[in-house]
Amino acid sequence: MTKLDPAVKQETGYIAIWVIGLSLVMELVFVLIGKWGMPVLAGNLAGAAVAIGNYALLAVAVVRAVALGDPEKAALRIRSSRTLRLLGAAGVCALCVGVMKTDPLATLIPLLFPRIGLAFRPMIDRKRGIEAPGEKGSEPLD
Repeated sequence: MTKLDPAVKQETGYIAIWVIGLSLVMELVFVLIGKWGMPVLAGNLAGAAVAIGNYALLAVAVVRAVALGDPEKAALRIRSSRTLRLLGAAGVCALCVGVMKTDPLATLIPLLFPRIGLAFRPMIDRKRGIEAPGEKGSEPLD
């Protein structure tokens, strides 16, 4: 078994914090609208696990693809990884909703949480004084 790259651990941890935080907010919303129940909690847990797992697999795939050294092979590997991850995530979510009878919205909404975390990343990094990779010396594309 190979060791996880430290960047994969760090980025997956960042996403996990966002997913867990936004999952708590979603649970609160379900409580406030009077629709909370065990299917909502189970769906949220399953969706959050799929979202974090999907991101971790993406990070591992990117690290392995970059290690190939060939940009074309790397792009192909990442595209094929995306297809497999999408099918896997859809399958797990379908099983959760169909077999475990989790709430469909509570299962699917957490899949959006990593994107929200990534959208806020540049702003958080700027506040911490961290420069985004590729910003320094890069020219705008016209």
